Amino acid sequence: MSRPVGVTASAIVAILGSILALLFAVLLVATPFIETAQPQPPNTAQFAIAGAAMFAALAGIGIWTSVGLFRLRSRARTSILVIAGFLAAFSIFALLVSLAVPLPPEITAGTQHTVRRTMAVMFGIPLVIAVWWLIQFNTRSTKAAFASPVAEPASARPLSITIIAWASILGAVSCLFPILARLPVFLFGAIFNGWIAVVIYAFFGALSLYIGKGLLDLRERVRVLAIGWWGFGFVHLIVVTLVPSLRQRMLELQRTIEHNQPNPIPFDQGTLTNVLLAFSVIVGATAIWFLIRNRAAFARAENP
Repeated sequence: MSRPVGVTASAIVAILGSILALLFAVLLVATPFIETAQPQPPNTAQFAIAGAAMFAALAGIGIWTSVGLFRLRSRARTSILVIAGFLAAFSIFALLVSLAVPLPPEITAGTQHTVRRTMAVMFGIPLVIAVWWLIQFNTRSTKAAFASPVAEPASARPLSITIIAWASILGAVSCLFPILARLPVFLFGAIFNGWIAVVIYAFFGALSLYIGKGLLDLRERVRVLAIGWWGFGFVHLIVVTLVPSLRQRMLELQRTIEHNQPNPIPFDQGTLTNVLLAFSVIVGATAIWFLIRNRAAFARAENP
């Protein structure tokens, strides 16, 4: 079967996005060597290297996916759907932040309007692309193209489980950032600093990596562990959000971290925290629901 035009166009867009990610990686590597009028934040070099590695990895995944789309590989179809899911979630969150979080009052109304409109365009385009991919690669004609005799057999793993698994793996990688920045750990109102925080972040990263790999292998006991892990995060967010004393303590910690930076974040921390907590609760509840709903896939994998 011939390759649909939409698949070819998607592969080209993915390649262009991968090239853009590589450019970001190069710019991040050059960041510590750029002279600025104001002092750069602490650990700029470590963050730049970690960010460059992340963008380089994303570029590699994008190029690998694009090549697979040109060859009508079923794994590439799964990959582009996972990418679209992450891209849509990130774009929606960024749009919520850009629209809901107040900008500093010293910025004029005209400038605020321009900033919001620019951010809406900047994050709206990826959202449109993500929705396009989610629709394109779930159409009957596209599925038929990837189901041709020369294509690889379809995976028994549900797409939602694949997305949750890679979210866990990305969460494990993200634990490197607070370790490099020497950030404290906030757990149910308790604050941990120094080597204790490093150990906690390392444990969280190792556990997330284990869960991600286990979900990709459709291991039942890892599915149960994942429900408990996501449930722990869900309960933590709910408690911090609803208990005023814990929420106030978290906001004070955020302000302390912000004041230690030469260039504070130009957003209202209270509103930004509300958006982040609400979005995280929705994501956590959705992940738990899919983990429970797809129990049969894990059972079939362990008892074929």
